[in-house]
Amino acid sequence: MPKQKVDEQIIIIEALKLFRKQSYFNTSMSQIADACGLQKGSLYHYFPSKEDLMRKVIKNVHEFFKTNVFSHAYDKSVPPQKRLENLFLSAEKVFLNEEKGNLLGNMGVETALMAPEFNTLVQRFFLDFFHAVKTIYLDKYPEAIATELAERSVAEVEGSLMFSRVFNDTNYLKNTTKRILNRLEKSGEASTKSNGKATPVG
Repeated sequence: MPKQKVDEQIIIIEALKLFRKQSYFNTSMSQIADACGLQKGSLYHYFPSKEDLMRKVIKNVHEFFKTNVFSHAYDKSVPPQKRLENLFLSAEKVFLNEEKGNLLGNMGVETALMAPEFNTLVQRFFLDFFHAVKTIYLDKYPEAIATELAERSVAEVEGSLMFSRVFNDTNYLKNTTKRILNRLEKSGEASTKSNGKATPVG
């Protein structure tokens, strides 16, 4: 006999797993209900539509990244190189090994044209990602350079994630993480100083 009452967070987690596995558009509310041990009608007591559930899932993943990944950027007790390392290695671990994974990266591509109602939520995620990385670069570079490097880093991560999925090879992401970390490290070793800020190398 299916359970008729579950915690809302359980539904969010089960929906996330299905969305990651078979995409938002290929997942039905019936499948989500089955995964949660609910009748389909009972699921609508928690979420009036699949769109409403998807919004909650995106917000849930975003909050997870803010707490467990992006937060490393703002720990001023840690040197910039170590903060960048903590941030990107934490992101790599989530993207490759944990259920929350790269849902936002996937959804950003999948919903860009077909489901614009999610775009604002996805954009907020990437803006927070970008701001966290830029905050670290600002410790070494002026505003314009920090902005460019942050944009490049986030774009490189997203591109390498796509390659990792297409070729089923996690080394694309791992190598990108190494390049990003080496970029900041080299700036401290082989750069000239201008007003206390480093000039980027490479």
